[in-house]
Amino acid sequence: MKIDIQKESVAPMIAWLKEARDQGIRNERALREILSMPDYGVEFRRYGEPNLPVCGIDFEEAVDFFLHFDEKDFENPRLAYKKESFLAFYQDLDSRLEKMQILESITLEDLHLVEMRLENGLPDSLMREADHFTVLLTVSIGNSMGWPYGEYIHFDVANLDSLGDKETFLRVLAHEIHHIMFSQLIPEKMSPRQYFFVNFAFEGLAVHFCNNAATPGKPAKYPGAAFGMDEDGWEFYEQQHEELIQKVLEDGEKAKNMTMEQVEELISEYEQFNFSSLKTGETRTIRQYPTYYAGCFLWGRIDLCLGKERLFEVLASYDGFWDAWEETRQL
Repeated sequence: MKIDIQKESVAPMIAWLKEARDQGIRNERALREILSMPDYGVEFRRYGEPNLPVCGIDFEEAVDFFLHFDEKDFENPRLAYKKESFLAFYQDLDSRLEKMQILESITLEDLHLVEMRLENGLPDSLMREADHFTVLLTVSIGNSMGWPYGEYIHFDVANLDSLGDKETFLRVLAHEIHHIMFSQLIPEKMSPRQYFFVNFAFEGLAVHFCNNAATPGKPAKYPGAAFGMDEDGWEFYEQQHEELIQKVLEDGEKAKNMTMEQVEELISEYEQFNFSSLKTGETRTIRQYPTYYAGCFLWGRIDLCLGKERLFEVLASYDGFWDAWEETRQL
């Protein structure tokens, strides 16, 4: 497996931000040239995909954000959510950029760790086809620390401080590559209920295999701690574990009688940065969607109870989740 790092847009954007901060100069023409670089082109194509999470930011909105992020409120909820964390990055540019040294120090031994986590979490036949990936770095206007798109694994330079150490970064990198390869396992034709549960598998299995997250009733895949998880958000989910899992299962049953469009709308309720506790009613701003937690529990249990081969058979079957889940409840 070969992994390249692509970061051509970072230096000019950092220089633009420092000029804005230190000299009060916000050169719109220069900004537009930076945002027109190929690396940002990948980002805007990804944000233009209507069916992917954390989307809906276009070129002109990005221009407006960089010109005014410290002086106005934004109607686009993605940009409104981004504002606070980006301001913290802007005010602490030099120390925040030290995290980029983590990426520049990755060794072949480090990549072996990434491959090992992926081998445990993907079919052997798929791993034999794994070839080349590009880590794309930009000073992003998106909400996610990282996302997969085509051959790219994107990381937001403005959010690198949340990665912690190199070990955490490698687990997060494995998580994003898992997404890219997992997409090859998704059947072209699915029932509405299958589509519902596969959406939970997308994040849940990456968290289970690569981040080593545990939940009540589902131990960690490997000995040791979880990596790259939002501990406060995870604790929030654990406090309502039974209620959340019951709601997911009930919604999954309802999906059997829904159209795909209705199921997509249903899933979107679990892909929000604000979530209300099903137990207390408390609404919290969270960094990782409920699909991370519920998917980790439901699909992680299938892996631990029934094994990896059966797990991927269930993913490929038309409505196999329900039978497999019932099996895990007997164990």
